[in-house]
Amino acid sequence: MWMKKESQHYIFHYHKDSLAERDIPKIVSLQEVCYGYICKVLKVKMDRKIHYFLCNSPEEVGEFYGDNEPTNGFVRVPDRVYAVYNKKIKAVGFHEDTHLIAYNTIGNPRQAFLREGLAMFFDKVWWGIPNEVWVQAFIDNGLYVKLSRLTDNHEFYRYSETITYPTAGAFVDYLASIYGIDRFKVFYKSVDDDFDKCFLKTFGISLEHIENEFIRYIRSIKYHESIHNSIRVYLKKDGLLKD
Repeated sequence: MWMKKESQHYIFHYHKDSLAERDIPKIVSLQEVCYGYICKVLKVKMDRKIHYFLCNSPEEVGEFYGDNEPTNGFVRVPDRVYAVYNKKIKAVGFHEDTHLIAYNTIGNPRQAFLREGLAMFFDKVWWGIPNEVWVQAFIDNGLYVKLSRLTDNHEFYRYSETITYPTAGAFVDYLASIYGIDRFKVFYKSVDDDFDKCFLKTFGISLEHIENEFIRYIRSIKYHESIHNSIRVYLKKDGLLKD
Protein backbone atom coordinates (compact mmCIF):
# COMPACT_ATOMS: atom_id res chain seq x y z
CA MET A 1 0.00 0.00 0.00
CA TRP A 2 1.39 3.39 -1.01
CA MET A 3 1.17 6.47 1.14
CA LYS A 4 1.16 9.87 -0.53
CA LYS A 5 2.64 13.33 0.07
CA GLU A 6 1.97 16.20 -2.33
CA SER A 7 4.13 19.30 -2.71
CA GLN A 8 4.23 22.20 -5.15
CA HIS A 9 5.73 20.24 -8.04
CA TYR A 10 5.60 16.59 -6.90
CA ILE A 11 3.37 13.81 -5.69
CA PHE A 12 5.51 11.44 -3.61
CA HIS A 13 4.50 7.80 -3.11
CA TYR A 14 6.15 5.68 -0.42
CA HIS A 15 5.58 2.63 1.74
CA LYS A 16 4.19 2.88 5.25
CA ASP A 17 6.84 2.49 7.99
CA SER A 18 9.66 2.83 5.43
CA LEU A 19 12.76 4.99 5.69
CA ALA A 20 11.23 7.14 2.96
CA GLU A 21 8.22 7.82 5.17
CA ARG A 22 10.49 8.92 8.00
CA ASP A 23 12.58 11.13 5.73
CA ILE A 24 9.79 12.45 3.51
CA PRO A 25 10.06 16.08 4.73
CA LYS A 26 13.72 16.32 3.70
CA ILE A 27 13.10 14.38 0.47
CA VAL A 28 10.37 16.85 -0.47
CA SER A 29 12.67 19.77 0.34
CA LEU A 30 15.56 18.30 -1.67
CA GLN A 31 13.52 17.57 -4.78
CA GLU A 32 11.82 20.96 -4.78
CA VAL A 33 15.25 22.61 -4.70
CA CYS A 34 16.43 20.37 -7.56
CA TYR A 35 13.28 21.10 -9.56
CA GLY A 36 13.61 24.85 -9.10
CA TYR A 37 17.29 24.88 -10.07
CA ILE A 38 16.80 22.72 -13.18
CA CYS A 39 13.92 24.88 -14.41
CA LYS A 40 15.79 28.13 -13.79
CA VAL A 41 18.94 26.96 -15.57
CA LEU A 42 17.00 25.56 -18.54
CA LYS A 43 14.53 28.48 -18.48
CA VAL A 44 11.54 26.14 -18.64
CA LYS A 45 8.40 25.24 -16.72
CA MET A 46 6.55 21.93 -16.60
CA ASP A 47 2.78 21.87 -16.88
CA ARG A 48 2.34 18.74 -14.72
CA LYS A 49 3.54 17.39 -11.40
CA ILE A 50 6.12 14.62 -11.13
CA HIS A 51 4.98 11.39 -9.46
CA TYR A 52 7.91 10.10 -7.40
CA PHE A 53 7.76 6.45 -6.28
CA LEU A 54 10.24 5.78 -3.47
CA CYS A 55 10.96 2.04 -3.45
CA ASN A 56 12.60 -0.08 -0.78
CA SER A 57 15.09 -1.92 -3.00
CA PRO A 58 16.65 -2.15 -6.48
CA GLU A 59 14.66 -5.35 -6.97
CA GLU A 60 11.40 -3.49 -6.43
CA VAL A 61 12.41 -0.82 -8.94
CA GLY A 62 13.30 -3.58 -11.42
CA GLU A 63 9.82 -5.04 -11.04
CA PHE A 64 8.29 -1.69 -11.94
CA TYR A 65 10.63 -1.37 -14.92
CA GLY A 66 9.38 -4.71 -16.15
CA ASP A 67 12.54 -6.77 -16.65
CA ASN A 68 13.03 -7.69 -12.98
CA GLU A 69 16.67 -6.60 -13.19
CA PRO A 70 17.73 -4.73 -10.03
CA THR A 71 18.28 -1.03 -10.69
CA ASN A 72 18.47 2.12 -8.59
CA GLY A 73 16.12 4.30 -10.60
CA PHE A 74 14.44 5.09 -13.89
CA VAL A 75 11.86 7.42 -15.39
CA ARG A 76 8.64 6.54 -17.14
CA VAL A 77 7.55 9.38 -19.35
CA PRO A 78 5.79 11.66 -19.14
CA ASP A 79 5.75 12.13 -15.37
CA ARG A 80 6.99 9.22 -13.22
CA VAL A 81 10.21 8.53 -11.35
CA TYR A 82 10.93 5.21 -9.62
CA ALA A 83 13.88 5.33 -7.23
CA VAL A 84 15.43 3.32 -4.40
CA TYR A 85 15.43 4.91 -0.99
CA ASN A 86 16.94 2.82 1.81
CA LYS A 87 19.87 2.98 4.24
CA LYS A 88 22.49 2.17 1.58
CA ILE A 89 20.98 3.70 -1.55
CA LYS A 90 19.25 7.05 -1.82
CA ALA A 91 18.65 7.54 -5.54
CA VAL A 92 17.15 10.99 -5.24
CA GLY A 93 18.40 14.37 -6.42
CA PHE A 94 18.83 15.94 -9.85
CA HIS A 95 19.31 13.07 -12.28
CA GLU A 96 15.94 11.50 -12.99
CA ASP A 97 14.12 14.82 -12.57
CA THR A 98 16.32 16.33 -15.29
CA HIS A 99 15.27 13.58 -17.69
CA LEU A 100 11.56 14.22 -17.11
CA ILE A 101 11.76 18.01 -17.13
CA ALA A 102 13.81 18.02 -20.33
CA TYR A 103 11.47 15.52 -21.97
CA ASN A 104 8.43 17.67 -21.19
CA THR A 105 9.92 21.04 -22.06
CA ILE A 106 12.85 20.72 -24.49
CA GLY A 107 12.87 17.40 -26.26
CA ASN A 108 14.16 13.85 -26.19
CA PRO A 109 17.16 13.36 -28.50
CA ARG A 110 17.90 9.80 -29.54
CA GLN A 111 21.51 10.03 -28.35
CA ALA A 112 21.91 8.65 -24.81
CA PHE A 113 25.11 10.67 -24.63
CA LEU A 114 23.10 13.91 -24.73
CA ARG A 115 20.29 12.77 -22.44
CA GLU A 116 22.65 11.41 -19.78
CA GLY A 117 25.05 14.30 -20.32
CA LEU A 118 22.36 16.82 -19.44
CA ALA A 119 21.40 14.87 -16.32
CA MET A 120 25.05 14.58 -15.29
CA PHE A 121 25.52 18.30 -15.99
CA PHE A 122 23.11 18.89 -13.11
CA ASP A 123 24.49 16.08 -10.94
CA LYS A 124 28.01 17.55 -11.27
CA VAL A 125 29.56 14.46 -9.67
CA TRP A 126 29.85 10.68 -10.06
CA TRP A 127 30.35 8.83 -6.78
CA GLY A 128 30.90 12.21 -5.14
CA ILE A 129 33.79 13.19 -7.44
CA PRO A 130 33.48 15.97 -10.07
CA ASN A 131 32.86 14.78 -13.64
CA GLU A 132 35.90 16.69 -14.91
CA VAL A 133 38.25 14.82 -12.57
CA TRP A 134 36.97 11.52 -13.89
CA VAL A 135 37.70 12.64 -17.44
CA GLN A 136 41.21 13.64 -16.39
CA ALA A 137 41.71 10.16 -14.98
CA PHE A 138 40.40 8.54 -18.17
CA ILE A 139 42.83 10.60 -20.26
CA ASP A 140 45.78 9.88 -17.95
CA ASN A 141 45.08 6.13 -17.78
CA GLY A 142 44.26 5.47 -21.43
CA LEU A 143 40.55 5.00 -20.76
CA TYR A 144 39.22 8.08 -22.53
CA VAL A 145 36.66 7.27 -25.25
CA LYS A 146 36.33 9.66 -28.18
CA LEU A 147 33.07 11.60 -28.41
CA SER A 148 32.44 10.37 -31.95
CA ARG A 149 32.04 6.89 -30.46
CA LEU A 150 29.96 7.92 -27.46
CA THR A 151 27.43 9.81 -29.60
CA ASP A 152 26.58 6.48 -31.24
CA ASN A 153 24.13 4.66 -28.96
CA HIS A 154 25.47 1.23 -29.87
CA GLU A 155 28.96 2.32 -28.80
CA PHE A 156 27.73 4.31 -25.77
CA TYR A 157 26.12 1.24 -24.21
CA ARG A 158 29.21 -0.89 -24.80
CA TYR A 159 31.17 1.03 -22.18
CA SER A 160 30.83 1.20 -18.42
CA GLU A 161 28.60 3.97 -17.05
CA THR A 162 31.61 4.97 -14.97
CA ILE A 163 33.20 6.16 -18.22
CA THR A 164 30.19 7.30 -20.25
CA TYR A 165 28.24 9.28 -17.64
CA PRO A 166 31.01 11.56 -16.28
CA THR A 167 32.38 12.15 -19.80
CA ALA A 168 28.95 13.14 -21.10
CA GLY A 169 28.29 15.38 -18.09
CA ALA A 170 31.62 17.17 -18.32
CA PHE A 171 31.20 17.78 -22.05
CA VAL A 172 27.65 19.14 -21.75
CA ASP A 173 28.85 21.41 -18.94
CA TYR A 174 31.65 22.63 -21.20
CA LEU A 175 29.28 23.29 -24.10
CA ALA A 176 26.75 25.15 -21.95
CA SER A 177 29.52 27.24 -20.37
CA ILE A 178 31.11 28.21 -23.69
CA TYR A 179 28.03 28.71 -25.87
CA GLY A 180 25.29 29.35 -23.31
CA ILE A 181 22.28 27.30 -22.32
CA ASP A 182 20.05 28.76 -25.04
CA ARG A 183 22.22 27.53 -27.90
CA PHE A 184 22.68 24.19 -26.19
CA LYS A 185 18.88 23.87 -25.99
CA VAL A 186 18.61 24.60 -29.71
CA PHE A 187 20.99 21.72 -30.35
CA TYR A 188 19.22 19.42 -27.86
CA LYS A 189 15.90 20.08 -29.61
CA SER A 190 17.09 19.81 -33.20
CA VAL A 191 19.78 17.12 -33.28
CA ASP A 192 18.93 14.15 -35.49
CA ASP A 193 20.75 10.95 -36.44
CA ASP A 194 23.61 12.93 -38.02
CA PHE A 195 25.10 14.22 -34.77
CA ASP A 196 28.25 15.70 -36.32
CA LYS A 197 26.39 17.64 -39.02
CA CYS A 198 23.88 19.07 -36.51
CA PHE A 199 26.71 19.96 -34.15
CA LEU A 200 28.56 21.90 -36.85
CA LYS A 201 25.36 23.67 -37.91
CA THR A 202 24.50 24.77 -34.36
CA PHE A 203 27.91 25.66 -32.96
CA GLY A 204 29.86 26.54 -36.10
CA ILE A 205 32.67 24.18 -35.18
CA SER A 206 33.30 20.50 -35.79
CA LEU A 207 32.90 17.98 -32.98
CA GLU A 208 36.52 16.88 -33.48
CA HIS A 209 37.79 20.45 -33.15
CA ILE A 210 35.86 21.23 -29.98
CA GLU A 211 36.82 17.87 -28.50
CA ASN A 212 40.48 18.88 -28.74
CA GLU A 213 39.66 22.15 -26.95
CA PHE A 214 37.63 20.24 -24.35
CA ILE A 215 40.55 17.91 -23.61
CA ARG A 216 42.95 20.85 -23.23
CA TYR A 217 40.48 22.47 -20.83
CA ILE A 218 40.13 19.26 -18.78
CA ARG A 219 43.92 18.90 -18.55
CA SER A 220 44.24 22.47 -17.26
CA ILE A 221 42.15 21.90 -14.11
CA LYS A 222 44.17 21.15 -10.99
CA TYR A 223 42.87 18.77 -8.32
CA HIS A 224 44.53 17.34 -5.23
CA GLU A 225 46.30 14.04 -5.80
CA SER A 226 44.11 12.40 -3.13
CA ILE A 227 41.09 12.76 -5.43
CA HIS A 228 42.95 11.05 -8.26
CA ASN A 229 43.93 8.27 -5.85
CA SER A 230 40.27 7.78 -4.96
CA ILE A 231 39.37 7.51 -8.64
CA ARG A 232 42.06 4.91 -9.24
CA VAL A 233 40.55 2.83 -6.41
CA TYR A 234 37.11 3.04 -8.03
CA LEU A 235 38.47 2.20 -11.47
CA LYS A 236 40.29 -0.87 -10.12
CA LYS A 237 37.19 -1.98 -8.24
CA ASP A 238 35.19 -1.63 -11.47
CA GLY A 239 37.78 -3.70 -13.34
CA LEU A 240 38.62 -0.78 -15.63
CA LEU A 241 42.15 -0.30 -14.33
CA LYS A 242 44.61 -3.04 -13.49
CA ASP A 243 47.26 -2.92 -10.79
